[in-house]
This record gives sequence, C-alpha cells and structure tokens, in this order.
Amino acid sequence: MTTIGFIGVGELALYTIKGLRRGGYSGAVLLSPRNREKADYLQQQFGCSVQANNQAVVDNSDFVFIATRPESCLDALAELEFKPGQVLISVVAGIEIEQLRTVLPAELEIVRAMPVSSAEAGSSPTLIYPEHDFVRQLFDYCGNAIIVDDEACFSQGSILACVYCWYFSLFQALIDATGGVKLPTGLSAELVMGMARGAAELALASKDVPPGDIAEAIATDGTFSKLGLDLLKNESAFEPWREACRLLQERLAESG
Repeated sequence: MTTIGFIGVGELALYTIKGLRRGGYSGAVLLSPRNREKADYLQQQFGCSVQANNQAVVDNSDFVFIATRPESCLDALAELEFKPGQVLISVVAGIEIEQLRTVLPAELEIVRAMPVSSAEAGSSPTLIYPEHDFVRQLFDYCGNAIIVDDEACFSQGSILACVYCWYFSLFQALIDATGGVKLPTGLSAELVMGMARGAAELALASKDVPPGDIAEAIATDGTFSKLGLDLLKNESAFEPWREACRLLQERLAESG
C-alpha cells in the first residue's frame, strides 16, 4: 500500500486530507509534528499518523507533499534527505520546479498540484503538472484532477485558486443585497449559492459555448436579467476582477 506524507500541516494539508479520506482514500497518511493541534486532530479524526520530525515523514513515505508557506519551502526541503524512487508533490504556490531543484536531488521526481479548500467537500478542480497517474488518482478522490502539459500553463491557471476565494465575498455581497424581511438570509444564501452552482454546471455542460454568450442569450431585450447586466457593464463592474487577475499574474512572474 502506498504511503503519503505531509511536510507542513496547515489549512491546505487539512482540507486536502479531509477530502482524500472522505473520497475513499485508505492508504497511510503521515504528518509532520510542527502544527501539533492540526496534526493531532487529523490523527484522531482521519486516521493519520504524526511522525517525530520532517525527516521521519520522508523516511517512511513513498509520496511526500510539501505544504509549507512559500517563504519556508526551500529551507524545509534543503534539510531533508530523499530516497531513490520517491516523488515530491509540491502544493506550494509560486515555487516552480526549477527552484525546487536547487535544493533537491536531481533524480527526485517532482509534481506540482494546486488544490483548493473545496477539496474537503469533494469538489476541488486541482491543477497538476506534469502528469502522474498516482497523483491524478489522489486528487480525483477530492474532486477532479486537471492535467496540464506545461508549467507556464500551470502558473497561469493557479491564479484561479485565488479567484476561487473571491467568489465567497461575491456570494456574501449578493446575499446581503437580496436578503431581508421578505427573503430570510438563510434562504437568500441557499438561492445565491445554488444559482452559482447551476450556472457553473450549465457552462461546464456547454463547453463549446462561451459563458458570456450564455449570459447574452438569457439577458434578452425587456428582461430583468438584461436590466441588471447592462448596469454592471456600464459601471465596468467586471474590470476590477480582470485587474486583480493581472496583478496576480505580475506577482507570480516576479516570484518565478
């Protein structure tokens, strides 16, 4: 049975492991001890095993996740000794394989992945580069793995992991705008997020049709949908989202 280990037990490790276990992954999961509270929780609730130190995680794992903060990643890896045949799975944002190689054995296989917190609900679309069968299977347990064949593509796509976070703030704004005395907040929240899920599922089912075209087909003359969409366009409401994505792209380019 394949054993996986995590160096760094923060929020990313927490939601990834929850997703793996809830999705049916039954292999051994080893944890570094530094974040003892989260590590103990995962040990008690999700059948993981806390190791004495980071090197013990590496010594006893076939696949090793590096899940530290970006600023700690290279220093943490530089202190470890890997064995032939192991695979490193990096879920650290902004650190490219070439940078990882500066502190790792040349023969060590490296795969990058970018899960988001919906992994714990079994619905993370997880970018993976390069393709690796076992890594793909792992992330299919907590959503669906999306394989890309070039690291520049991976870096560009990883911006969407940040956009994912912004959706929650948009949801809250819409809940606040539509909820009230006549529409209880709980019902407004259910409708807002249900509509978002429905729109995403329709767009995914209509892959040959750009989502913008779907919007235009719905927002026909005389409809309330068009009334609101025209206001958003006139106010350039979508431009700040584009600008935020451009900002992240620039920062990723600088860090690379």
